[in-house]
Amino acid sequence: MKKILVLVALALACSDKKVEKRDNCVAVERMTVSSDCYEGTNGIVLTADSPSSIALDWAIAPLKDTSGTQTYVPYYASSPSNQLTLPDSIVRKYPKIGVTYVGAWGCPSDIYFSFVRRMDGDSCMRWYLQERFEKGD
Repeated sequence: MKKILVLVALALACSDKKVEKRDNCVAVERMTVSSDCYEGTNGIVLTADSPSSIALDWAIAPLKDTSGTQTYVPYYASSPSNQLTLPDSIVRKYPKIGVTYVGAWGCPSDIYFSFVRRMDGDSCMRWYLQERFEKGD
């Protein structure tokens, strides 16, 4: 189903017909990650600043190093609210997770977010926001 949605979105983007911006869009400007210790058993929870009543589509970029210069295989997901739990199978083996798109269909998503995994002084592994910038900057 997700592959079909991606193909439809690509087809619309490449066609002469443009997807019009929705009037009720709430752009995602901020994103946070759970501050709990990452144990590698419950995934990580990402929260967008969009109202929880809005379902969101997400494009996640698991990255093999913290520079983010390498290619990646995107992970596409949808959530019925403003939160998404990334499974350990996606995040466990990657030190950096990029969010290349988060938004509702027909709404712009111009901000890129990335999160890195770090060991804290209390011997607790946590995820932190590393970058937030507008695409094209």
